[in-house]
Amino acid sequence: MKKSALLSALSIGVLSISMAFATPAQAVSQVRSNATEVLNILQKANGSNDAAVRRQAETYAMPYFDFQRMTALAVGNPWRQATDAQKQALTKEFQTLLIRTYSGTMLKFKNANVVVKDNPVVNRDGKEVVVRVEVKPAGQNAQPANMDFTTYQSGNRYRVYNVAVEGASLVTVYRNQFGETIKSKGIDGLIAELKAKNGSK
Repeated sequence: MKKSALLSALSIGVLSISMAFATPAQAVSQVRSNATEVLNILQKANGSNDAAVRRQAETYAMPYFDFQRMTALAVGNPWRQATDAQKQALTKEFQTLLIRTYSGTMLKFKNANVVVKDNPVVNRDGKEVVVRVEVKPAGQNAQPANMDFTTYQSGNRYRVYNVAVEGASLVTVYRNQFGETIKSKGIDGLIAELKAKNGSK
């Protein structure tokens, strides 16, 4: 689960995309400026206020992720058979899982160097833009992580609905796990399993 934890941690912290007229070039520019802002927030942590700093970074970035779409892709075909109540519960618990995974590790990357590349991949006539990012953790021997953020245009902004680290897709990683649970326990079983992991009542 190290890869899924890493991409969860970095994805929510790095990206937050909002613009008046969305274009691939503006998406790249906005990712770059928002990555800087998130890192500035994280660097305020001093041990005693880590939780508050994490919440501030989460609040800043979260609106720009489409958690329902991410959940639907992670669940796969069974999503179509889920009731509205089940979809709502799955989205809530999956979002909580991602946030808690991320919030527990994101401070480790507060001194990272984030390089947002100027060669986004544009798909679906510009409606989907994959922004490429390289994260270089502090330390001479630290290995950089190459990340792809798949976004779609929603009104005047792009929203993230998938992330890949070194080719490992967040959606695919969880789809494999969720598929096994759904096969043996059904959708309600997956919801119960996520609730147990999250400590939800």
